[in-house]
Amino acid sequence: MSGGNEVNPAAQHSPRQKRFYLAGVVALVAGVIAAVIIYAMAPPPDSAVSLYSVADPRYQIELQRIGGNAAVLMAQLHQWFDGLWHGTALAYTVAALGAAVAGACFFIGYFFAHEEPQR
Repeated sequence: MSGGNEVNPAAQHSPRQKRFYLAGVVALVAGVIAAVIIYAMAPPPDSAVSLYSVADPRYQIELQRIGGNAAVLMAQLHQWFDGLWHGTALAYTVAALGAAVAGACFFIGYFFAHEEPQR
């Protein structure tokens, strides 16, 4: 037997906080659904790309001779970043970005917890 004076926990949240929480849930669900679709539709990796990549020692030696160690590091960074937007890596990137946006919405919404709800 509970008393009738209990307050519903959902009623304690301000409307702005509820909107941020809802936006976080929508971003998380949309990111996961998009990542699953991208992962399922991703083509298999191309073997020709791996043959002529920055990982080829001859390319790295030539690049280091022309541009130095900084050029090799920049080429590796560029190849890594470019790889985030293709195939299954794109699915992981979309899932991580969706989770980051959802986390940001939840984090921002947390700061509106002490705001008085409008009645």
